[in-house]
Amino acid sequence: MIPALILLLILLIGLIGVYYRFFLGRLFRAFSLPEEAKGVRIARCVLTVVLTGCSLMIFSTFGLMMLHFTAFSALTDLLVYLFRRIRPRPAPKRPSRILACGLAPLVLVAGVLSYGWWNIYHIVETTYQIPTDKTLSQPYRAVLIADLHYGNGITGEALAEQCDRISAREPDFVLLGGDIVDENTTLEGMQEACALLGSIRSRYGIYYVCGNHDRNAYRNDPAYTIRELYETLTAHGITVLEDETVVLNGDITLMGRADPGFSAQYGRASVQELLDKAHADPDTFWLVADHQPMELAKSAALGVDLTVSGHTHGGQVFPIGLCDRLVHFNEMNYGCRERDGMYTVVTSGICGWGFPIRTEARSEYVWLEIGGA
Repeated sequence: MIPALILLLILLIGLIGVYYRFFLGRLFRAFSLPEEAKGVRIARCVLTVVLTGCSLMIFSTFGLMMLHFTAFSALTDLLVYLFRRIRPRPAPKRPSRILACGLAPLVLVAGVLSYGWWNIYHIVETTYQIPTDKTLSQPYRAVLIADLHYGNGITGEALAEQCDRISAREPDFVLLGGDIVDENTTLEGMQEACALLGSIRSRYGIYYVCGNHDRNAYRNDPAYTIRELYETLTAHGITVLEDETVVLNGDITLMGRADPGFSAQYGRASVQELLDKAHADPDTFWLVADHQPMELAKSAALGVDLTVSGHTHGGQVFPIGLCDRLVHFNEMNYGCRERDGMYTVVTSGICGWGFPIRTEARSEYVWLEIGGA
């Protein structure tokens, strides 16, 4: 897998480099710069390297803009080429300056990323009906919130409004599905996020499972430790489920799994081990909260009724989600499905990671209507 990814990356760098060499050559011709002059050749080579490098800075907002510009510019050139093949005309003495400057791709980038900025802040509610043959004392309404990545997008008063909105609908319990904070969240931000989420009112409590970013392990100088995060969550009335099980109102056996991203370092119990440890009553509704949608077939075979996850962001930036659905980086990318008697819900998350832009899927939190009509 890793050698294939390296080869793919090398191929991508090569293709982008070749394209920018072509792009700059056309740009220089459009402005009548002498292409054979030594200074022009050097400038073309240097700019090719710089623009290629900027297009590969995928973990920054600027890099995301450049990558979009590269893709849209190449697509524009392809369409122009095909149009000219269909309707041939005499070649102009020099390229169009408008085409050479990439004005059309720049407009497209501005439009798409503006939509992405609006979309990440426009949070919607998604509701799934989860039927069950188990005998419950009542129907249950739970809310699933994941992938907040506090500090990247929605913060402060905006998050407080969402929490008040959730409280007003009186959930029976709340599931925090991981990546509530990340390596870019400040200590103050982490504390604020825990306080706001802990303010949600529910009948049977708020339960949290750790995500791969929550551990703050992707930087050398973390603003807080995982212990400080857990202590802050607990101080605000949020129950941390790190390979732990609780029973809600005698009806729902809730299992919170440790994130698999650090299982080699911290360990991770299997669902079978959690069931055995808790002596889980098979007549209760078995619900597994796991940040990443993994081992779904194993859970279904054990008789789990519902698994909830986040992590995928539904792709967040097109075409990542499309690629995920095609080649299955994750066992499931988004939505709700039933297979072998088990329902699986994967949310796209209430926000996103890295940059405040979402061009694929929606920012959401999920209502789970368990049992009932």
